Amino acid sequence: MSIDHLLDGKIAVVTGAGRGLGRATALLLAKAGATVVLAARSGDQLTGVAEQIKQNNGQALAIPTDVSNIGQVDHLLVLTLRAFGGVDILVNNAALISPLGKVWETSPLAWQQLMGVNLIGPYLCARAMLPHMLEKGSGRIINVSSGAANRNIVGASAYTVSKAALERFSDSLATELKGSGVVVTTFRPGIIDTPMQAHIRGTPEHLFPPVTTWQSWYDTGQLRPPEEPAYGILWLASHYAAKANGQIFGIDDESFRRQIAADLGIKPFKPRNR
Repeated sequence: MSIDHLLDGKIAVVTGAGRGLGRATALLLAKAGATVVLAARSGDQLTGVAEQIKQNNGQALAIPTDVSNIGQVDHLLVLTLRAFGGVDILVNNAALISPLGKVWETSPLAWQQLMGVNLIGPYLCARAMLPHMLEKGSGRIINVSSGAANRNIVGASAYTVSKAALERFSDSLATELKGSGVVVTTFRPGIIDTPMQAHIRGTPEHLFPPVTTWQSWYDTGQLRPPEEPAYGILWLASHYAAKANGQIFGIDDESFRRQIAADLGIKPFKPRNR
């Protein structure tokens, strides 16, 4: 079994695609045959990902985008439609982790910026692209959340609140789209080795008291490489997720990892014990 043609003919928009999980996802979707539109604020990084896809005979378009800005999201859609004529898959992956700190010690502006990217961004992207999916009668929207959505983490209230709200948004959107052919899912990628994790480990303990725990996960090899959860997103973007509307999936769920491996023909990923 091969993933090489799993997404042939599909147009996928991946936000936060310049690095980390977004980059790994974009590369994997392209390998599976999708034409990938790369969106993030980091133009240089996007260009590098697009070039890598093209060097591997894939199709990609890099569009620098702040997903919290409605004008830029609308521009992202216009350029995507102009280049490729449609949208089949939306991966809402872009996210911020800062501000870190107790509620009364954080910046209101930083809170607003985080909510703009982590919550308003997925809304704006879904709002822009859904009419085209609905007209076609099919599509996938994958909202990348976190296990932090249902945990209290001292010093990370902005992030945990944003992910809890994102999961409620996914559930509401899935209910509204029931029977439309557009499938909305939520994905928790686990704790992965990304620049965001490095930023957390570099945060002073007085701002983020559990920083030593995050450091221990890194030191003991508990972080997943982003390529592993990217396979979860690929599965959710494919026909295998046709009946998954409204569901939450997590890479730390052993049954889901086994399903990914069985359907995509890859070796099952190991559990990460924390």
